[in-house]
Amino acid sequence: MYEVESKGEKPLLWGDIVHVAAVQFVDPAVTIGYDVDSVEAEQEHWRVFDDAAKDRYLIGGAHLPFPGLGHVGNNGDKTYTFVSLS
Repeated sequence: MYEVESKGEKPLLWGDIVHVAAVQFVDPAVTIGYDVDSVEAEQEHWRVFDDAAKDRYLIGGAHLPFPGLGHVGNNGDKTYTFVSLS
């Protein structure tokens, strides 16, 4: 991940934090075979989703709904949503 800052804005650019956004935002415990360490991957999902929602980061990354930019919302029930800018 890369955090870029310009004029007080901090977009967070990530690669393979998620592979199937429609599944993993609803259930951050879901990992994928490409994750070398599934326990660590799950922990990263919780940490990154929580931080992104709390700090209202603009997220840009692969495997996200078009246009690949948006915000993470915390639903308050241990699930998250991705709200695309489109």
